Amino acid sequence: MDIQWSLVLFTAIASCGTWVSAGVAVDEVRGCTKNTNFLASVVALVLAVAGGIASVTHLSHPDRIMAVLGHPTPGIFLEALLIGLFIVCVAVYLILLKRQAGAGPRKAVAVLAAVIGIVFSFASGYSYMMDARTTWNTITLPLGYMGFGAASGLALYLLLAAVKKESIEAIRLAGVETVIGGLLALVFGLAFGFISGAATGSAAAVFWVAVVCGGVAPLVCGWLGRSKPASAVTMAGIAFAGGIIGSIAFRAVMWMVGTAIANYFGIVL
Repeated sequence: MDIQWSLVLFTAIASCGTWVSAGVAVDEVRGCTKNTNFLASVVALVLAVAGGIASVTHLSHPDRIMAVLGHPTPGIFLEALLIGLFIVCVAVYLILLKRQAGAGPRKAVAVLAAVIGIVFSFASGYSYMMDARTTWNTITLPLGYMGFGAASGLALYLLLAAVKKESIEAIRLAGVETVIGGLLALVFGLAFGFISGAATGSAAAVFWVAVVCGGVAPLVCGWLGRSKPASAVTMAGIAFAGGIIGSIAFRAVMWMVGTAIANYFGIVL
């Protein structure tokens, strides 16, 4: 199948943003960060909006998007609903930070934004599961979408925390989060690769780029950043670059191994 780059960029960029918000939520609950969460939330918001704009460019008639959203059954409705709710929650969190609201409301809204964001990263892959495309019809596909989003987003949060010169405790926590994100990408990515055949077929080269860049790099660099906070900026930069490259490559592989039984993506909206 032809790679639908608008949809690839939509899910890769937006999921990265939603997982940045997950890093915010963890550190908001732990109370580690002092300078990062406002900037990180702005970045998460920008990425979510940018991803949404990328998704609209896929439509032949973007002006008809509201008609699509009037029918709550297709995957596009769920994705739009979740990303919309996520944007609202992050905006509210930013307002609470700006007004120096109490810790309780901040934690509640940050956690809510993170939960919605994580669900979105899974749902954006779940929308592609269908009987007509056997290589897509596996739960490892949305889990892979979620895992690679976690790797890129949590690595970006580590990078922001390192640039803002947070405490060693905060850097180490963000490093652990990045390791977890890389592990999720590695495990779920490999699972999809071998179940779908992407790991050994014609798309194998791109698939292994996705696994190494999006899984191994964040895992290793996150651990090194945690162990040596002085090198956190460099390690986080490599982890984020690898994470976003791997996230895009994984989504491209999905299209490369798609079985073209019927062209559902050629319909004019």
